[in-house]
Parts: sequence; C-alpha cells; structure tokens
Amino acid sequence: MQENSPLLQLQNVGYLAGDAKILNNINFSLRAGEFKLITGPSGCGKSTLLKIVASLISPTSGTLLFEGEDVSTLKPEIYR
Repeated sequence: MQENSPLLQLQNVGYLAGDAKILNNINFSLRAGEFKLITGPSGCGKSTLLKIVASLISPTSGTLLFEGEDVSTLKPEIYR
C-alpha cells in the first residue's frame, strides 16, 4: 500500500432489507490515521454501515476495498 493510498474504501455501497432501502450509493475512503464521524437520526443506517465495514454483513450492492482489494475476496483474518 502506498503511503497516501486509502486503507478502506466504500464504492457505491448499498444495502436492502426486504423492500426497504437502508443504504444507497455510499462512497467514502479512509486513510491510515484518519478519523471519520458518522452521524444521523435514528434509523438512517449508521449501524448497518458499520456492520458492513466490520464484515458482519455484506452490502447488497457496491464494493468494500481494504488496501485496494475487494473484501469479499479476502480471508476474514486478513481484513479483521
């Protein structure tokens, strides 16, 4: 990984629960040593987003990259 490369990237991430669209087209990146604040009203998808980042659930659309590699192709012990 290059020094300025994102450690974590979400690209067009979405999540559906039944017919309910919980997350839609979420994009952001996080570099080593960087902090992000996730705020919003109750029920807006904050916990769902964090569960996706922690690989507890998989997004229904989009890609989660760790050090430039798709998390869905990595062994859990490498990502976690």
